[in-house]
Amino acid sequence: MGRKDAPPNLGDALIQDAQHGEPAALAAIYDAYALRIHRYFYSRVENSADAEDLAAQTFLSVIEALPRYQHRGQFTAWIFQVARSKAMDFFRRNHSTVQHDAEVMGGAFDDTLEQVIQVQDVERLRHLIRFLDDDERELLRLRFVIELSYVEIAELLGRKEDAVRKSVNRTLERLHLLMEAKHV
Repeated sequence: MGRKDAPPNLGDALIQDAQHGEPAALAAIYDAYALRIHRYFYSRVENSADAEDLAAQTFLSVIEALPRYQHRGQFTAWIFQVARSKAMDFFRRNHSTVQHDAEVMGGAFDDTLEQVIQVQDVERLRHLIRFLDDDERELLRLRFVIELSYVEIAELLGRKEDAVRKSVNRTLERLHLLMEAKHV
C-alpha cells in the first residue's frame, strides 16, 4: 500500500533543531504531519471545526513537549500518541462516547475497503464497521485513515508489530465475512 501522505524522513538533525525551537524545523514537522493529524481527528469527531481545534492543540502540545522528547526513531508514533491523548480528552470533556467513524472514513480508506470487499457495497461496510469494538475501529483508523505503518502502530500502542498486523487482518477478514452474510 502506498503511503502518499507519509512524512519524509525528518532526520535527527531536523528533530534536534525543532527541539531547540528553530522555526523552519517546526514548520517542516507541521507540514509533514498536519494533514494526517487533521484527518485522524475528523474521522473521530465528524466536525471540521473540532478537528482543526484538536489539531492545533496537538501541535501546541508537541511544541511544548519537544524539548523533553527523547528521539529513538519513533517520532511519528510519539506525535500520534499526543494526538490520541487530545482525542481522549475531547471525548471526556464532551462526555461523548458515540462515534460514527465509518461515515467519515473516506479517500484512501474507501479504496482499501473496496479491495478488501472486492467492490461490494461500501455503505453496507460502513454500517458494519459501527459494530466493531473501539480497539478494532482505532486500528483501522490508524492504518487506513492516517496511514501509519504496522511498525508505527505497534510503537504507538505498545504492541508487537506482528500482533498489530494480525489484528488488522483478522478485523478485515471479519468484515469481509459479514459483508458476505445475508442478514447482519
